[in-house]
Amino acid sequence: MRSFMSLSAVTLTLSLFCCGCGKQSGKTPSEPDTPAPGYVVAMVNGTPLTWAEMEQRAMGFLKDDIETNHLIIPTNRIGEAKEHFRRKSINAFVFKALMMDEAAKQKIVLNNVDRNEGLKALARTLQSRNWTTNDFFLKGPMDEATMRREFEDGLVIDKLLKLNVRNRLKISDQEIADAVAMLQATNELKRAKLETVRKQLTEGGNFADVARSLSECPSAGKGGDLGEITRGKLLKPLEDAAFALKVNEISPVIQTRFGFHLIKVTSRTPRTEATGSSPEVPETIRISHILLKNVDTSRKRITDAILKAKFNAGVEAFFKDLRNKAKIQCFLYENMFP
Repeated sequence: MRSFMSLSAVTLTLSLFCCGCGKQSGKTPSEPDTPAPGYVVAMVNGTPLTWAEMEQRAMGFLKDDIETNHLIIPTNRIGEAKEHFRRKSINAFVFKALMMDEAAKQKIVLNNVDRNEGLKALARTLQSRNWTTNDFFLKGPMDEATMRREFEDGLVIDKLLKLNVRNRLKISDQEIADAVAMLQATNELKRAKLETVRKQLTEGGNFADVARSLSECPSAGKGGDLGEITRGKLLKPLEDAAFALKVNEISPVIQTRFGFHLIKVTSRTPRTEATGSSPEVPETIRISHILLKNVDTSRKRITDAILKAKFNAGVEAFFKDLRNKAKIQCFLYENMFP
């Protein structure tokens, strides 16, 4: 079932790199009444989180978003950003504490297979950063020893959720069939919409204006213009239609694996025969393009999407149940855990 979702085997550690910046209010570390490092900001079933521990994680979140995700924070919003990441770090602490307590109760134990799978999943996740797993431990927002402990704890949480949520998921053939039918209907609506657009264009509508407002192709910003095209540069259905059109003629709706297309030829340069002093110049056309992307209706993709949604809902319910049974206190922010 790992194909439809993965906790990346690092449920906790990868959360270090998933923070945005929202608006919050509160004190900043530069203020004179900043708590002492040992001040307990939150507690879960008697397990404390100190200001120093919270601040290390929170400022690591902030540093990583600035350096890796190129987060830009206006000077007058720095305090809000810090407060946001402090709240994030408290939420992460609560999640981890509850999950680790439950894992201990269920006697969750890691083995070498768990660790190897976790490292492979981590490596896949880090590809977009061009990082190795060692980079993750060495360049993360906390020191290497802490990052390795966080990774190990993440593996424990992953295994806990696999046993209590993932392995209990079920999906029926009817659920999949219903989802396929719904998405196929969505695609038919897109085709019908483009048929209506084509009618409007053939009656004098401005192709470039429609492309700018409607097309889901990157060329939309240029009014759909794809420039000069020679044969062999387009998908065959598009190429066959485009080279059969007259200048200023609009194609019928064409379907490819990417979606539904309309093409307009805006100019044509005939093929030039080779001469003794110059090579042959192939025929070219200049075309504009409107695209409405279709929705992938493959059974595997739909199955993965349904199971992922069920898994996320299952994790939320599992966590909520643990939270309802726990004693959670936050001394830094009132009403954070009512």
